[in-house]
Amino acid sequence: MYRLAQLRTLQTRLAAGRTRAALAQGALVRAYSTPPPDQVRMGQGASGKRRAGGGGGGFRPLAVFAAVTLLASGYALIIKPYLAWQARLDEERQDRDDEEQAARGMFTEAEIAQFPFGQKTVVFVLGGPGSGKGTNSAKLVEDFGFVHLSAGDLLREEQKRPVSQYGELIAHYIREGLIVPHEITIGLLRNAMMSHPESDRFLIDGFPRNLVQAKAFEDTVCKAKKILFFDCPEKTMLDRLLDRGKTSGRTDDNIESIKKRFRTYVHDSRPVIDAYDKDGKVMTVSCQGSPDDVYNVTRAKVTDLLQALEKEAKKSSK
Repeated sequence: MYRLAQLRTLQTRLAAGRTRAALAQGALVRAYSTPPPDQVRMGQGASGKRRAGGGGGGFRPLAVFAAVTLLASGYALIIKPYLAWQARLDEERQDRDDEEQAARGMFTEAEIAQFPFGQKTVVFVLGGPGSGKGTNSAKLVEDFGFVHLSAGDLLREEQKRPVSQYGELIAHYIREGLIVPHEITIGLLRNAMMSHPESDRFLIDGFPRNLVQAKAFEDTVCKAKKILFFDCPEKTMLDRLLDRGKTSGRTDDNIESIKKRFRTYVHDSRPVIDAYDKDGKVMTVSCQGSPDDVYNVTRAKVTDLLQALEKEAKKSSK
């Protein structure tokens, strides 16, 4: 709306400037074609007989001055505002370029292409909202040295970033319990991985949310070794989320958003688990039990995975 108002103001000034330019042109024509007053009084005007040896109309300084004044005001109304407007557009364009560069985490295309994503061990951590993905991921970080990347946390951080061009869009999707476009989420995850070049192990929590995201990540970043799936009853997840909402301050920890998130999970996220399960790439952990019992099962499954990957690496190196 602000830019539209600027454009309308400029159009108004342009119309006024054109009017002044036309008046200035007319004033200049009259300045050189209209005979001086003394010639008009003597009958020596444009229709009368010219003086011997005399030219056409006389020079009229006041008319020229009026024309120059009109042209100068036309410059003030058209050219100067236009140049200022164009300069603002250039600044805004540069700001957008800076934001896009910041969104890429200051990594160049060459740096992204050279990063060894394929050598990293990536485990997707999935489960319904409130199933314990973050809690168990934090423990795995301590025990196995994973870097824990929460897709939801990354999106919320990007939403709060003052210069983010995606902030309002992300806020809308999170509030409505919808899936943020995968280009944004994958870009944030990729940048976060590149910010930890020292690590070879990544837990990506709450991603992928649908099959489109899964395919896009594996096509543009790397393939996940496994999915760690926390299977939790919906009633248990609802109770946990409502309790967490009392202190979390998250906009999506309310009953309306939670119900929307459950629907999205069943409709979009569950098919991801089913698809990976067909390939034998899902490690399922039941959340029926105490937190310690759940984590003990989780740790055992991750231990088996890492041992299997280590054996596979030794075989391929021979």
